[in-house]
Amino acid sequence: MRFEGFAGNEEAKQLLSSFVDGGRIPHALLIEGPTGSGRKTFARLIARAAICTSSSEKPCGVCVPCIKSAGGNHPDIYEVADDGKTNPYKKGFVRDLRNNAYVIPNESHRRIIILPDMQRMEENAQNVLLKILEEPPEYLIFIITCENRSQLLATVQSRIIGVSIGQVENKVAAQIIRQILPDTDPDDAEQAATVFGGIIGQAVAGLSDGSYRNVLELAPEFALAVIKPDELELLRLTGKLEKGKDTADGVLNSLNIIFRDALVRRAGINEDLSYSPQAAEDLAASLTSEQLMKLMDAVESLKRARRQYVNHTLFQTLMCSRLRTAAGR
Repeated sequence: MRFEGFAGNEEAKQLLSSFVDGGRIPHALLIEGPTGSGRKTFARLIARAAICTSSSEKPCGVCVPCIKSAGGNHPDIYEVADDGKTNPYKKGFVRDLRNNAYVIPNESHRRIIILPDMQRMEENAQNVLLKILEEPPEYLIFIITCENRSQLLATVQSRIIGVSIGQVENKVAAQIIRQILPDTDPDDAEQAATVFGGIIGQAVAGLSDGSYRNVLELAPEFALAVIKPDELELLRLTGKLEKGKDTADGVLNSLNIIFRDALVRRAGINEDLSYSPQAAEDLAASLTSEQLMKLMDAVESLKRARRQYVNHTLFQTLMCSRLRTAAGR
């Protein structure tokens, strides 16, 4: 399978290639990964490959089905429209979707339904969809995307094959960022790739909307608030993440790098990866190596939780609690 325009994620690509090249694409395929990781792009590539008529690598990009699907005009590929603001997955809509899924393909031997951000589908609507996931028509393929499979019902999870995508190596991510935003300084592109954990979409958005600079300011403040005698400063800072989930991801990634730099400094090595050497120095002087390692573990657990907690306010409380506990405060 060809993955033109989609960088990194070699393990996921190998798995999908085995499905496509072997002619055995699952009837229900889940693409999971953080916002900005290219879930929808990946889903569309798979859909194009599924209906491509080339005898070589798919999608070939030149056959009639590929041309139609690239333009969003293939009658056998249906993608649920989602503007990110209103929830398209009302129970009635999902019931109609299930019923319409039995309509046979118009031009291809397959019919593809793409369900982006299915974590927004309520449980009763997921249950409506469950029947067709259990016994789909032979020609039908569902391609589902979400942040984390744990956001879906266990009964739904058990009937889909999952593929995870996410981080792209920083230098590769920086190159792609500069292709998308040609005026970006090379150092900013690489730093943004680091700050947003190699998630290209988040880095591009951060550089475009100013959240990248916001993370650069907030992360060292968070790091130093962890060692304050009371939690008021940390609580105040978590409030700044209220409207920015991508900012929260960036702060968590940056905190881990600062904690790592502090740990290295305690070993007598000044080899900073972060842009906040003073914060790392202050942490190294205030915390033990064990506490810094616990903080790094806490950040990793928070990154996992961030993808699962729909209630962002609850996540902020959790963030404050785990960081303070890890620091022994």
